[in-house]
Amino acid sequence: MPRRYVMFEDMFGARAIALQSLEIGSNVAGSVVDAWAHVLNGDPKFSLPEMPRRLFCVHTAVVEWMLSLETDPAGSRVSAFECGLKTSLAGRHHLVDLRAFDMVFVPMLEGDHYYLVVFDLEVECIHLVDHLGNRGPGALLRDDETYIMKSTPFKVVAYIWVFFPGLQKEIFVDYLKLVNHPKATAMQTSLIMREDLPWSTTHRIAAPFVESGIFAMRHMEQFVGSRRNFFCRFSVHWARKKVQSNYLRKRYAAEILLSPVNKYGAVIRHRLEFV
Repeated sequence: MPRRYVMFEDMFGARAIALQSLEIGSNVAGSVVDAWAHVLNGDPKFSLPEMPRRLFCVHTAVVEWMLSLETDPAGSRVSAFECGLKTSLAGRHHLVDLRAFDMVFVPMLEGDHYYLVVFDLEVECIHLVDHLGNRGPGALLRDDETYIMKSTPFKVVAYIWVFFPGLQKEIFVDYLKLVNHPKATAMQTSLIMREDLPWSTTHRIAAPFVESGIFAMRHMEQFVGSRRNFFCRFSVHWARKKVQSNYLRKRYAAEILLSPVNKYGAVIRHRLEFV
């Protein structure tokens, strides 16, 4: 068995990341999305003064079993979400009440499909950011009053997965109540708005989820809610979009390895100087 090297470790411990999943043609591993979340949380260049205060969660903050429970009298879902938050905060447990943040990003992974549920505590709304525009045969047709298309003032019938975002909202609101967050009531009545992405993909393309993790990582980096136009520079043409995704794979690998968040970043940078 080949020797394994730890190449990413923040100040609170090692992270075993499947960096090889950033190779072209591979599905991005959840550990890579998590490492990217830690970079976005800890690298100052992603926390500019004019930006909202954003917290990026690991992709295991909300998982399938939490969304499968019809009732949760023991509060196990909220407890599990709190554990996910603490992992995302990487030891900064004094921030676990979320009062220090304007936006909380929760990456979701269903099968090989990544999408984001973003809770905007400042504006008091919830965003669904999903690269898959056509939900296709794997989805349920559900009429849900809390699920609307962005900028649409009327209730609509929308294609959503079995685990529709209202369940993530319920867990998040229950957690806000647990920590006595001042926005708990407002978030309970907030609407879930699906972002309309001109660069969205469909089930009709070959391997529709190979780039799913890359789309999610780019959306995490760029999305700030209604504060500015959401523009990721993705082409509407799949062939061009594929080229852009391949470039981002290389860029994200370099960003993760060389980030000041990474304990080994300086060592890796030093060794690259002699290659």
